[in-house]
Amino acid sequence: NPGLHYRELQRRLGLPSGQLDYHLRFLKKQEVITSRREGGYIRYYPVQGLKESEKRALAFLRQEIPRAIIIHILMNPGSTHGDILSGVRISGATLSYHLKRMVSRGIVKEEVRGREKHYTIADPDEIAALLVTYRRSFLDSLVDSFVRTLTGGGAP
Repeated sequence: NPGLHYRELQRRLGLPSGQLDYHLRFLKKQEVITSRREGGYIRYYPVQGLKESEKRALAFLRQEIPRAIIIHILMNPGSTHGDILSGVRISGATLSYHLKRMVSRGIVKEEVRGREKHYTIADPDEIAALLVTYRRSFLDSLVDSFVRTLTGGGAP
């Protein structure tokens, strides 16, 4: 499950901190995994197999609110701030904060049309592939719903 942070790894594996620290250090020393600071968390990734853009995207997809925003924009390309607010149901300030971060990291594109900004996913195929590939690790019914829509209603 690439992109998980320390506490999430600890919760999912049920390991005490000392054991998890030992195993993470061992895997890093053997150059099996790497870590990077993203959004206030240290996230862990396999050394091989993921492009930099996928690591950046997973850092957002591992967070509930950014993931919901990304899925909304994937399903509704060209959404405005108001469109996203009505679909995701968070405060305007929270949405602005997350959109600004995702635009600056190249996950979301912002286009000004008249007096409104419209948002699209920079690489929708890559994001959709990550959601499908790591679907079970998100533990999120919104991801399941998106994947069912994308795949024509296939089984989870």
